[in-house]
Amino acid sequence: MMKTFPSVVIVIASALLTTSFKMGGHGENQPTVQSTADGHAYVRSIPSGDYGDEGKTQVFRVRKNGDELLDEYPLYMRGELYLGGSPITGKSCLVHLEPERLTSNDDFKKLGKISRLAFYMGGKELLAYTGEDLEKMGLKDRVQTLVYRHAGQFMVIGIQQRPLTNHYVFVIEKTAEKGSGTETISFDITSGKLFRDDLEKRPEPKSPANEGQSDSPTHKPNLDG
Repeated sequence: MMKTFPSVVIVIASALLTTSFKMGGHGENQPTVQSTADGHAYVRSIPSGDYGDEGKTQVFRVRKNGDELLDEYPLYMRGELYLGGSPITGKSCLVHLEPERLTSNDDFKKLGKISRLAFYMGGKELLAYTGEDLEKMGLKDRVQTLVYRHAGQFMVIGIQQRPLTNHYVFVIEKTAEKGSGTETISFDITSGKLFRDDLEKRPEPKSPANEGQSDSPTHKPNLDG
């Protein structure tokens, strides 16, 4: 069974659509901040305007004499943020799940749609998937539960540790392409690439954190410093 790594989820609430209201403009973007479950690190995303992605997102480690800036990204991240870490690289990893923008009262078909899934580490964007990319993977409509399991539905599990390894992955559960069951899709949080289950044939990525070191027991990523 996978071990779940404490992660951060930021959900920006959206207003209800009415016949006379269009979402967008003033108030669409809101500053957000959230800590990890243990309270030792946190992420905040601050927009420069009422809409769009101009702004900045920062990851901090809590310190007694002033918080330490770990990473900074020159954009505002609307939607959900998942904060984790990798013991392989020794860096914090950020996953951004951005929903489709609802710009009018005719946008109900966009509810549950994801416009972008992006992975970040060390102040840089690693890899990003468009909504079209995700639909090709069978990720069409996000739901909170897969009880009814209609084709194309999926739910986000979050960041988890692969058993008996130092790998952490971002996991999504979706309805199976065949039958009535479900299946998972995992993304390596240190690259954003799909993580394959064949671990014996997949070596850990080389990094300054593990080059020249012998095999050691698995351990949790440390955001405490």
